[in-house]
Amino acid sequence: MKKGIIIALIMLSVGFAVVSTSLAVSGNIKLGFHEEDYEIYFSKAIVDGKDKSQDIIDKATRKKITYETSELKSIGDKSVLDFEVTNNSKQYDAEVTINCVPTDADTISEYVTIKNSMPLTTIKAQKRGTGTITVELKKSSIETISANFSCTITATATEREKQPEVLLAENSCENIAIPTLDEGNKLIPVTISDNGTITKVSKDNSEWYNYCEKKWANAVILKDEEDAPDDNQTIDMAKIESMFVWIPKYKYRLWNVETKNTNVGVHTIDIEFDTEDTIDEDGVSCATPKNSGVTGNCNDGEYMTHPAFLAFGGDGFWIGKFEVGYKDATDTNHAQVNSSDYTKIIIKPEAYSWRNNTVKNMFTAAKDYSTNLGSHMLKNTEWGAVAYLSHSIFGINKEVTINNNNKYKTGYAALPETDQSKMPGTYGDGANYNTAWNTTNGFTASTTGNITGVYDMSGGAWEYMAAYVAENPKNSGFQADELSALEAKFVDVYDKSSTINSYEKMILGDATGEMGPFSNYQDGDGVSRWHNLWYADYSHFADASYPWFTRGGHFSNGVIAGQFYFHRHTGAVDGGDGFRLALAFPVEN
Repeated sequence: MKKGIIIALIMLSVGFAVVSTSLAVSGNIKLGFHEEDYEIYFSKAIVDGKDKSQDIIDKATRKKITYETSELKSIGDKSVLDFEVTNNSKQYDAEVTINCVPTDADTISEYVTIKNSMPLTTIKAQKRGTGTITVELKKSSIETISANFSCTITATATEREKQPEVLLAENSCENIAIPTLDEGNKLIPVTISDNGTITKVSKDNSEWYNYCEKKWANAVILKDEEDAPDDNQTIDMAKIESMFVWIPKYKYRLWNVETKNTNVGVHTIDIEFDTEDTIDEDGVSCATPKNSGVTGNCNDGEYMTHPAFLAFGGDGFWIGKFEVGYKDATDTNHAQVNSSDYTKIIIKPEAYSWRNNTVKNMFTAAKDYSTNLGSHMLKNTEWGAVAYLSHSIFGINKEVTINNNNKYKTGYAALPETDQSKMPGTYGDGANYNTAWNTTNGFTASTTGNITGVYDMSGGAWEYMAAYVAENPKNSGFQADELSALEAKFVDVYDKSSTINSYEKMILGDATGEMGPFSNYQDGDGVSRWHNLWYADYSHFADASYPWFTRGGHFSNGVIAGQFYFHRHTGAVDGGDGFRLALAFPVEN
């Protein structure tokens, strides 16, 4: 029986083999506009140089800006709104036009000119564009006039052939790395009140830090560990040896990989906190120095783990809250000591910066300060990481105020009535020139605009970095073989062919080449210098003659100083050059 069934099935299969059947399908292709995907909104608004995004962008829709110009009194006075538009679509580009119309035309057209500009007429999917509205007084008035105008920005969707490869990330407080503390409890978590009172807290205290509110985590090291108080008790400043601020690991959105981007100027740097590393398709970071023989392949608009967090393998690092001071110095002269004695390191407000030292001595003292905590002399990339975080929504988001104290006292901020608009700026010591770190004006010299941030990143002493041009110790105190033997994680090394303006030799993230484009012109003192686009800060790249980087500027530098200032020196002793300390240790909490 089974055999007969098998034969019958074979015969059926043969029968079907000689039969052909044609099937037909006709259809109607229906193309639809994916309206839910098309989202255009304002992502930044700056009025006359001040970031007003949180105040003037409508929070419900983010599609409307309502603001007032500054008061226009003299002919030629201008008020400028700089805005940023984000195209959050994943499959549509946007053709953008802008048109401004006075709603009170009869009232104001006689007195003011309204100009608008959007250089990018097309904003690609997952990209941003910028625009400007300028209101200028063309005729004086004998009475106060208040009138309105309206600008309409029309963003028309256009087709794309493929989705963008890189998506915009929202600035978010999620995934912020918990500050790393040592098992020996040498680093003590603290909060700092506006008047400078320091209080010990538990590391689990929810009030310790909040980066979304620009409140960065702080910790201190005591002179005597036996003086450690209980939680919620205050700590006398006299018992503190050093103060540090936590910089959590993050990615940032690249905007000037090739050092030539003229479309993106000063802007809020997009930060995404993340403890996972971003590398390219070849398995390396595009932040890899050019002279290493291995280069990455990152592009503008992509998010990259900042290279400062790659060297030590931790979830962040601690930076000295102030420039390194010299213990027991009672005046600026006694803080000028050519020594590697790490026991003289203090990091506190109103201390005298330790200067007139070789780079080798600075490097050695910093590394010996606390080997268990990975102490080391600050690198160029680490300076860049702090500078970029400062210019995000998690920081002050503008240039910090210069420390113009000519006695090299740490933590001071120039008074707003002192003239810092030229080089040199106004400087001195006392109530007519500056205020201390724990004052309302002092907060403007902090990377957060409040007392929790990092100070002295503009002015004070020039700060030598552990960053140099390859194979060139110059007058640093190092021998060439000593330099080559240094662990790579403790020093940034640049291409030996670097020149004064070879900004393309940068390490991405070091806050040098990305701050372009660059221009050379005379400052108020008649000296020609290279400046970057970010606040006209001084921009001289290290080279064979001056192979060591310095950062931040000098108390006298006025307009050219700032967190985006970079210069070069021989590595030799200099009465104006100090340094800064950092801690990096991947230790379990």
